[in-house]
Amino acid sequence: MLRNLKFALNSAWQSFWRNLAVSLAAVVSITLILILAGVNLLVGHALSQVLDGFKDKVSTMSINVADDTPLQTVYSFRDQLAADPRVASVQFVTKAEALQQFESDPNNAALAQQIDGNPLDAKLEVRVRSLSDVSAIDALARQWPGVDPINPTNYQGDFVNRMLQLSQWLGYAGVGLMAILVVVSVVIVMNTIRTAVYHRRKEIEVMKLVGATEWFVRGPFVIEGVMTGLIAAAIALSVLVISYPPVVSRFSADITFIPLSYDPTFISSLARDLLAGGALLGALGSYIGVRRFVRL
Repeated sequence: MLRNLKFALNSAWQSFWRNLAVSLAAVVSITLILILAGVNLLVGHALSQVLDGFKDKVSTMSINVADDTPLQTVYSFRDQLAADPRVASVQFVTKAEALQQFESDPNNAALAQQIDGNPLDAKLEVRVRSLSDVSAIDALARQWPGVDPINPTNYQGDFVNRMLQLSQWLGYAGVGLMAILVVVSVVIVMNTIRTAVYHRRKEIEVMKLVGATEWFVRGPFVIEGVMTGLIAAAIALSVLVISYPPVVSRFSADITFIPLSYDPTFISSLARDLLAGGALLGALGSYIGVRRFVRL
């Protein structure tokens, strides 16, 4: 077993260098494809971070309380919301606390000096577990008798719906792009292995005549495909790891209203996905190529 594995590894390495021009072309092509795949993963992760930030803000809604609402009614409705499984937390903010929060915001400094008295409502700050449940909680709040009839909540229905649609479409687009890249990578590896099989056709015929098993013949080509994929994945990963921090820094500096940040913890996940993806694509492409062109 070990001897066969050693033979397969040596044959794969020799075949890679014997057809160096073709092998390098395959490595470069797969590297470019894996870079695109890695960029797709990084962009998806970055957009996920941005959407998560917006979701945290939108998932917290304020229910404005009418001034003449008894405290007992407010506390009763607060307890009702807290018992709702769709609600993560509820906090009652009095009129005085609402004014204090308003004045502590630096953006409201000039306006706070012009305020006479306290025109702000008391409010219930409700954090909803799922973004899709915000509209239902908003409808429940509007039916509550103690809500301010003029300005019941700060719910932004259109914005929430657009966020949900954007998240869904980004997921579809990412899956579609990855499927296209997988097909292209497999085809490239297949063509590379086909060339290697053609150059070694006489050697293969001899092995078949002496009774070599199916995997004894196909093994070196599969390993060569895995080797090609791993080399391409390592190069693509290096390019992405080097480029990721400065690109995020430049983007954040130019477009400050989008909360994009560098996430070093995602690098390990990206490395795992690219290396595993490169190896699997190489193995799959080479296996299909050998299966098609090596008839045992």
